[in-house]
Amino acid sequence: MLRATISADIVSSTLLSVEELMLLQSEIRQFLAELSEKSDGKNWGRLFKGDSVEIFLFDPHDALRVALLLKALVKKTFLWKKDANSRRELFRRYGVRLAIGVGEMRAADQEQDVLDGEAIYYSGRLLEQAAKDKLITKQSMFFGCNNPILAEQVDVILALLDSLMKDATSRQSEILYYKLRGWNEERIANNLQVKQPVVNRHSNSVGWRAIESAVNYFEKLNFEQ
Repeated sequence: MLRATISADIVSSTLLSVEELMLLQSEIRQFLAELSEKSDGKNWGRLFKGDSVEIFLFDPHDALRVALLLKALVKKTFLWKKDANSRRELFRRYGVRLAIGVGEMRAADQEQDVLDGEAIYYSGRLLEQAAKDKLITKQSMFFGCNNPILAEQVDVILALLDSLMKDATSRQSEILYYKLRGWNEERIANNLQVKQPVVNRHSNSVGWRAIESAVNYFEKLNFEQ
């Protein structure tokens, strides 16, 4: 059976203060705990080296939604404006660099902290190559599987999503995060203590309809071809 993994690292994490990094780590750990809880342990993830994340997903169709949730989570954490420091600006724009891999898995054991198989090889190697090539200014999301045609098609979608999300503000990213979790605008407005039209305006600005269409399309893909 095909599974999915997400390999990710925080962009320019060394330029975050200790307090900023600790807050971000706390947010990510909570996100991973909720991911596992909602799937009865089928999905799980780990944070290691302080700024790297690996996630195992039982159903590959969940991968894009979870990847975007992770990116939106990081981008919403700090209320930053444009920064003169180019590396901190990379963090503001991209948050995390990530790669999705879909393939067979020989081992995926949370208790033993083991991930081994095609999916993690794809996502891990793509992330390593992106870091080596310093592609962050062009694209921060990548996809790998054993079908090169499908991989190319999904990469095009990820490039478009990158273009939408890189200019998202912290508030837009926050609203996107809750929308990806399935919250309606009234619930989001109540949670953020703003009016519903404000949520709608930010939702339109971040390109929610296009993002939602991309996620829905990904969830219907046939990875077995």
